[in-house]
Amino acid sequence: MKIHNSLSKVSDIARPKVSVITGYYNRANFVDSTILSILNQTYINIELIAFDDRSSDGTGERMLDLQDRIQDDRLKVIIHERNKGFTVGMIDAIASSSGEYICVQGSGDISLPDRIARQVEVLDKNPEVGAVGCWYTNIVSTTGARRPCRPSADEVGFDELFKKNVFSHGEVMMRRSVYEKAGGYRAAFKFCQDIDLWLRISRIAKLATVQDYLYERFVRFDGVSYDPKKFAIQARYSLLARRIALMSSTQADSALRQLEIDGPLVLVEQSDKDFQRHCLKAVIRSMIFGGNREAEELAEVTIVSPALRKALIAAIRIYALPLLFPVRKLLPKAFGVST
Repeated sequence: MKIHNSLSKVSDIARPKVSVITGYYNRANFVDSTILSILNQTYINIELIAFDDRSSDGTGERMLDLQDRIQDDRLKVIIHERNKGFTVGMIDAIASSSGEYICVQGSGDISLPDRIARQVEVLDKNPEVGAVGCWYTNIVSTTGARRPCRPSADEVGFDELFKKNVFSHGEVMMRRSVYEKAGGYRAAFKFCQDIDLWLRISRIAKLATVQDYLYERFVRFDGVSYDPKKFAIQARYSLLARRIALMSSTQADSALRQLEIDGPLVLVEQSDKDFQRHCLKAVIRSMIFGGNREAEELAEVTIVSPALRKALIAAIRIYALPLLFPVRKLLPKAFGVST
């Protein structure tokens, strides 16, 4: 992919309207595709802040090389001297940005050319909207399987959002004033910092979705959602985000301090019923997407009931048998997955 020549310089723009933030950790092979998908947007009044959180695979060097090759004034690369974690990296990058709107971009994902323009249009025309997403396609990197996702945040308030997250994070654009009023990302949340933020935003502003496919989200089984140990931690953060959202400000402050000091393992036990339901769904999702090894590891690490764990592992192994290939072609489609 080559950047449009007409977009290579925007030094005449004193202040960008949109600040795009993307954070990387060990994603060297996906630097060019993601960054160029933003710099090739039809909407050009942007700054793109890309930070590398002390990767060990050459991601930072790849980012600096791309910056040198394309010579685009809109791109700012930040290389952390130490690993801060994604949430703190986002907090710091946003603090250094200046746009009226804050646009999140998942590392390794791709924004289609009109994404920013369409989301800016929503925020410009609807001052009551604080955050806007879009339809997106989940793509399994290893198999190419595609799952179109058509969430809708329109008319979704706190109660509905509490039950189901309507954003996947990487495709969201926020109004800076709303982000700041809500309190921004909170460093206590190493994972699930997004739903923690959306819940707070939903109390002070409306949410919206551009009903068009503007984002491609790549599912990689080395990611947090499919690494068994990381997932077990992430699931706890997800539960805590919702539980803290129901607390008074005093209780929430206390819980956040405890979360920062003790971590989520102390606050959510392995046998927690909500945690177990979350894990069961993840095992099934991983199997459906073709990550049989990952699904089996998830079951081994997270499922408490010996009988259920044994049944799940047996089902995963049966599902992987060659003779069930026709079923594997049909079942994903029942879950909205195309191949």
